[in-house]
Amino acid sequence: MFAFILRRLLLMIPTTFGVALVIFAIFHAAPGDPATVMMGAGGAGDLSSSSDVEGRVARFRRKHGLDRSLVVQFLDYVGPVNLSRDGASWFSSPYTERTTEEVELEGGGTLVLGEPLLIGTLPGTDPLDADHAEEWRMTLLDDGAGQSSWDEASRGLAGLEDEGLPAIFTSLFELRNQSDQAGGAVDRTLAALSASTDFRMPEGIDASSRVGRAFGWYYTEGGGYRVQNTGENTWGGLLALDLGKEMQGERPIGAELLKRMSVSVPLSLISVMLAYLLAIPAGIFSVRNRGTRRDGLVTVVLFVLFAIPTFWAGLMLLQIFGKTGWDLLPVLGLHDKDADQLGTFAYAWDTIKHCILPIVTLTYGSLAYLSRQMRAGMMDVISQDYIRTARAKGLSENVVIYKHALRNSMIPVITLLASILPVLIGGSIIVEMVFDIPGMGLYAFEGLTKRDFNILMATTILVGIMTQVGILLSDITYSLVDPRIRHE
Repeated sequence: MFAFILRRLLLMIPTTFGVALVIFAIFHAAPGDPATVMMGAGGAGDLSSSSDVEGRVARFRRKHGLDRSLVVQFLDYVGPVNLSRDGASWFSSPYTERTTEEVELEGGGTLVLGEPLLIGTLPGTDPLDADHAEEWRMTLLDDGAGQSSWDEASRGLAGLEDEGLPAIFTSLFELRNQSDQAGGAVDRTLAALSASTDFRMPEGIDASSRVGRAFGWYYTEGGGYRVQNTGENTWGGLLALDLGKEMQGERPIGAELLKRMSVSVPLSLISVMLAYLLAIPAGIFSVRNRGTRRDGLVTVVLFVLFAIPTFWAGLMLLQIFGKTGWDLLPVLGLHDKDADQLGTFAYAWDTIKHCILPIVTLTYGSLAYLSRQMRAGMMDVISQDYIRTARAKGLSENVVIYKHALRNSMIPVITLLASILPVLIGGSIIVEMVFDIPGMGLYAFEGLTKRDFNILMATTILVGIMTQVGILLSDITYSLVDPRIRHE
């Protein structure tokens, strides 16, 4: 048994990575973009052409690493090495987003243009050099500075090499919408870039296209400057038990998950225990009274319960206890607004009253399903030869049912354990939304509406792990209820 459990636990590791890969692929294949949702756009990610909006979207994507390749994003999420700019210093990252477009010229040929993006000072740049670079770039922008000053500024920027590039591209970013003028600031700044690097200024195109060509060179051909990661947070990702932060709320997801689980797990656990405690006796009762009116009545009641949609049942309970004046039970949240001022016992009683309706809504559907499974399993077992032999020996019906038949008829019900643990962790989205309960289900739904990648990955992977644990517990329980089952 120990070897079996160990083997299954080891197999859970690649399975969990497979789940993460599938969810990652589905998330990025789905329409919409977290950055555009953050800006208030629709689910399809439609945006206006406002440069301010586009700039904010670009900053959001860079901040959360959405501008990197999908392979790097997945490896960064899995970990255990943090590949972000504040991550392990063994790796480097592109200092800017590299967005380019290949444009066909009217006279023939193509030109790679880059989307202008403000580039700040490179990490590790000496503050004095940064001040000099700023002074020299401003000199190139000054039409009245004179040729000697322009030449001196160009030589100074060239002497800084890579650390002078941000100053040059900052000027180009500011000049990107300037009309074309020969010998103007655009040409002087591009000349300084050519003096600093192997970039060659193209001829015969307007100023904005020349600026785009410069950014295209930076992002693809001779630029795309990469810097060593800072090493502030070397370890991260799933293997380091770091689930990241919410993309919009900036709250640590790990702490938020624990907070939500402290709500969902007790509610779901109580509902599952009640369902089993009621379903097993109900199934046995139906078998012992099969073919009678009592069996028919129980069957009809259970099928009606199973057919009632959860959201409808929750809304009906809200109507009955919330709007009819029958205020015996509260209908929203887990506490009254002034619950913090109550004593210990009064606070506990207030919590219990708030939990009754959600637990009832969570329980009734699974109760009906489990009782039918229990009845079917019991009906199959009592037709076996060893049950007939036990009865032929003169054993009482209680002994036959509870000692000989019950354990073997539990196997179908035990199989359902594989689906119970995910319910404990994931909660019920519908019930939590109807009763305004801040649990795991509602948290996952909020992450979906916001297109928050980190929330969706964390909640889905957690449910996947619990599903595997549930299957393992089911297999172990089989051998406890039926000694004939052995796991080698």
